[in-house]
Amino acid sequence: MSLLTLPPPDLSRYSILIIEDFEGMRAILRDILLRASATRISMAANAGNAISLLEKQRFDIVLCDLHLGQGKNGQDILEEARHRALLPPHAVWLMVSAEKAAEMVTGTVESRPDDYLIKPVTETMLFSRLTRQLEKKKALAPIELALREHEYLKALRLVDAQLEGNNPHAWDLKRLKAELALQSGEHDMAKAIYEEALTLRNLPWARLGLAKLHFNEGRYADASRELKQITDGNRAYLEAHDLLAHTLEKLGDQDAAQEVIQRALATSPRAPMRQLHLGEVAQRRGEFDTAQVAFQNSIELARNTPLKSPQAYLALSQVQLTLNQTDAALNTLSRLSSDMHGNTAARLLAEAMQIPVRLHRGEKDLAQSLARKLAAELKTGAQHLPPDAVFSLAAPLLELGETSTAAALLGSLISNHHEYPEYLQRAQLIYTQAGLENEGRELVQGAARVATDIMNRGVKLSREGKLGEAIELTREARAKMPNNARLLLNHAFLLIAWMERHGRDPALNKEARNCIELARKLKPEDKRAGELLTRLELISNDFELPA
Repeated sequence: MSLLTLPPPDLSRYSILIIEDFEGMRAILRDILLRASATRISMAANAGNAISLLEKQRFDIVLCDLHLGQGKNGQDILEEARHRALLPPHAVWLMVSAEKAAEMVTGTVESRPDDYLIKPVTETMLFSRLTRQLEKKKALAPIELALREHEYLKALRLVDAQLEGNNPHAWDLKRLKAELALQSGEHDMAKAIYEEALTLRNLPWARLGLAKLHFNEGRYADASRELKQITDGNRAYLEAHDLLAHTLEKLGDQDAAQEVIQRALATSPRAPMRQLHLGEVAQRRGEFDTAQVAFQNSIELARNTPLKSPQAYLALSQVQLTLNQTDAALNTLSRLSSDMHGNTAARLLAEAMQIPVRLHRGEKDLAQSLARKLAAELKTGAQHLPPDAVFSLAAPLLELGETSTAAALLGSLISNHHEYPEYLQRAQLIYTQAGLENEGRELVQGAARVATDIMNRGVKLSREGKLGEAIELTREARAKMPNNARLLLNHAFLLIAWMERHGRDPALNKEARNCIELARKLKPEDKRAGELLTRLELISNDFELPA
C-alpha cells in the first residue's frame, strides 16, 4: 500500500491543541484532524491563550504556528512549555509555518520541536509525520519521564532494555544513551557510542559528542578539530557553532570566536543566549558598538521567555557606561528593575549598578547616598550578585570610602570561586589601583584560605569516620558560600556517604541532589557531578523495568 492510500490514523483518544493566529488555517487543521476521528481539539489564537490552555490541560499533540503576530511566537511558547514542564513526556509538538527560509527553519529547530511542517500542510504530510512521531514518543516516554526526574541511571537502564530487541529507534536510543552517559560521568561509555556511530558514517551528532568530551576534559585543540569538521560548510548545525566559539575562547582566539558566533547568528538570529555570547566576546575585544547591539537584541528576544535574566541588562549598562552613554545606562537599569520586578536579586542589582554610573557622571553625593543605603543589603546578598557586577561595584565603592562593603563583596566572590586564579588576580588589581595593595592581599588570600581550610577539615573529619560533624561543617559553609561548586560537590559526597551507611533519608536525598544540580550549572564540565548522581540513585534503586 502506498503512502498516498494509507488510511488516516485513529486520533480519537488524543487531546490536541492547535495554536494558530489565522482563523482560516485553524479551521483547515481542525478539519484534517476530524477526518482522523479526533474529537478532543482545543484552539488558541495567540500565545497568551495557548499558555493558559497548556497550564490547565495536558495535551498529547500540539500543532503550533511559528508566527503569531505581536508578542511571543511559536518557538517562545515551546521553550516556556518545556521550561515549566507543561508538556507530558509523550507529547508531540509539530511546528508549522509558511516560512521556508533556512534562517527561520534552523532557528525553530533549535528549540527542538518534534517536527517542522511547511505550509500548505496536506493531510498526507500531517498524518505521516504525526504517526511517526507518536510511535517514537510512545517508545521513549518512560525514558523521558526518568530524565525529567533526573534519574539518569534509571533512564540508562530503560534505554538498554529497549536496545535488547530489534528496535526501530535503535540509533535514537543509542544517541540518547551517549547523552545520558555524559550526564552520569560515564565518559568512556559515551565515547564508545560516538566512535561506533562514526564507523558507520560521518554523523555530526556523534562528532559533536566527541567534541563535548574533549572540551569537558580540557582538550580544546582536539575539540576544535572535531567541531570544525562539522561546521565547515554546514551553517545549520548551530549547537556545534556555539561550542566551537567557546572552545576558541579557551584557546585564546577571541577574533575567531566572534566570527563563529556571527556566522551562527546570520543563520538564526532569534537566539537570545547566542546574542548575549556575541556581546560578551565583542566587549572583551573592545568592539563596544557591536556589543551594545547584541546585548539589546538579547534582552528583546528573551523578554517573553524563561531565558530572561539580569545578565544582559547588566552587560548592556556596562557597555553604555564605557561609551559615556550614562542616561542610556540608567534607563537600562530601570528596565531591569521593571522587567524583573518580582526578582529581589535583580532589583538589588539594578539599584546597586547605578553607583558606578552616578560616580561617572560626577554625581558623587548621589553615588555615596546610594552606596550607604544599600550597604547592608549588598553585604548580606553578596553571594547572589554575578561576578561582573561585583567587580564593577568594588572599585567605585573603594573610591567612595565604602571599604567594608567592597571587602564583603569581593570576599564573598573569592570564597565562592577560590579555584579561579583570574578572579583572585582581578580582585587584587582593584585594591592595588586604589592604593590598598596590602589590604587587598590580606583579603584575597584570607578568603581563599577560609574556603580551602573548610573543605580540608571536612575531608579530615570524613576520613576519621565523623560524617555527621563533617556534614554540619560543610552545611554551615554552604550557607556562606552557596556558589562554590567544589564545596557543593563535597557536601553532596558526604550526604551520600552518610545515606550509604545509614539508609536513604528523603530530606538528605533532596539536599544532595540540589547541591549536585547547582554545582553542574556552575561548573558543567565537572564529571564528578554525574558520578555523584549515579551514587545517589543507587541508594534507592527500587525501580523496575517494564515487562
